[in-house]
Amino acid sequence: MKDKHLHIIALNIPYPANYGGAIDIFYKIKELSELGVKIHLHCFQYGRMEAKELDLLCSSVHYYPRKMHWKYLFSKTPFIVKSRKSKELLENLNKIDAPILYEGLHSCYYLNHPKLKKRPQFVRAHNIETDYYGELSKGEKKLLDKFYLYSEHLKIRAYEKKLKDATGILSISLKDHRHFNTSGKSTYVKAFHPDTKITSKEGLGEYAIYHGNLSVAENENAALFLVHKVFSKIDYPLVIAGFKPSKHLRKEVSKHKFIRIIESPEKNLLKNSIENAQMQVLPTQQDTGIKLKLLKSLYKGRHCIVNGKMVNETGLENACHIVEKPEEWIKKIKELEELPFYSSEIEKRTKLLKKFNCENEAKKIIQLIYPQE
Repeated sequence: MKDKHLHIIALNIPYPANYGGAIDIFYKIKELSELGVKIHLHCFQYGRMEAKELDLLCSSVHYYPRKMHWKYLFSKTPFIVKSRKSKELLENLNKIDAPILYEGLHSCYYLNHPKLKKRPQFVRAHNIETDYYGELSKGEKKLLDKFYLYSEHLKIRAYEKKLKDATGILSISLKDHRHFNTSGKSTYVKAFHPDTKITSKEGLGEYAIYHGNLSVAENENAALFLVHKVFSKIDYPLVIAGFKPSKHLRKEVSKHKFIRIIESPEKNLLKNSIENAQMQVLPTQQDTGIKLKLLKSLYKGRHCIVNGKMVNETGLENACHIVEKPEEWIKKIKELEELPFYSSEIEKRTKLLKKFNCENEAKKIIQLIYPQE
């Protein structure tokens, strides 16, 4: 049987897999590798170290600096794309004649380049990026950052048309699938993640927890909503766990006796913090993509309180308590703080989460990329 080779262009180094995009990319690589695909990984590097762990899964791993030149801000091409331009990448893609998977619109600078035109080229859509940046701009308070985010929103809206040149688009949610399927090229490929078995504990926990990458404005805003609008009004303890909380968030948390931050927890500490909580509290401002923190919470946590945008069209609505207004959050927290988590809830989740089987999704990708093999 002919070996299946695949170039994967990652928007960042996907290890450690400790935030949404990295998690989806890393566990996709892991599943495809275990199914025999020879992966040639190309990573844009900024803020992360080279990872030897990737060498164990890939036939080759290449790193390229992300060029954060201020001049790129004035390009018609979105900054998130232009800053991931590399002649060395193009040269390496041409050394091995294999299909290409672009991870995110961010990595699509060479999509359908004349030197690659005959290649099957697929794009993993992690989000509807134009919507994502539009929402980020609405929530940003700093004027210059707000202008940058809105500018990216407009540029991405125009640049998205380039995706028509892709052989196919792998959309991460049903909503995204409808958005990208106008040309009939989208396939719904669910999120990749590390969990295979539910480890939620029965009985009672001791606190509520919100977790996420706190260096992302969307997640910081969600945490601040919980601090200001919900937990400042009650005396039930809240733990906020995540990577790089800002000074502002730490300051706001310090004002409240029953709220604390676990800053940049290592993997086991985060796992234990989630499993020992009585409830997961997960608001979001956006319903693009799927929030991997939701899957993690359902696999590892007890009661899960969310707003509608967190579970919109995920098929996981029945596993969560859905609230919207601050008073609804407060009421639901009071209802659940003394309610044990029962085995019947674990059984319900087990049935719902069967469809998030990573091996099946990897096989779907292989069938798309290598239809004749």
